[in-house]
Amino acid sequence: MGSVRQSIMDAVISQFNQKGMKFTMDDVSRELHISKKTIYKEFNDKDELFLATVDYGFSALKEKEAEILADDSLDIVEKLSRVIVCLPDNYRNIDFRKVYQLRDKYPAIYNRVAERVESDWDATEKLMKQAIDEGYIRDVPIEVIKLTIEGAIEKFLSTESLSKTDLTYEESLNTMIDIVINGIRTDRM
Repeated sequence: MGSVRQSIMDAVISQFNQKGMKFTMDDVSRELHISKKTIYKEFNDKDELFLATVDYGFSALKEKEAEILADDSLDIVEKLSRVIVCLPDNYRNIDFRKVYQLRDKYPAIYNRVAERVESDWDATEKLMKQAIDEGYIRDVPIEVIKLTIEGAIEKFLSTESLSKTDLTYEESLNTMIDIVINGIRTDRM
């Protein structure tokens, strides 16, 4: 991927962080000190740019996931928890609580995000199976765990409910995975 393309996608992320869906291509060109014509040499239109940025972000997520999987200082349950909720560093500041806005204005982009959330589970499923086999998590159907996590993430992204809370998207993900891994029961019984 050319560095100009990557710079443009980084600027899209930056502008989304600052303005949500209200940013314009002028904002992107101003941030990079390039002309809109240069942007349109790399991307045919705003939709193509958004789709490429989503794919770019999920590629960064896979790289972050690989780092977690290779980290021998983490036990298997910690790896599992971190892999499920990992966010690449350049996405940590994105207010994912606003992604629901894409559903109506940019359905193709929203669908791409949803599709990417639902795919690429191979490494996570392998970790789940290993954790079950080694007795670290209960032997429950992996598909049910997967659907529970996908359902929570999809709900976080598809409604404005989360944006009405004081929790960031990352805090919400961490709370969700804590509930999935540890349940909601307290030690008081």
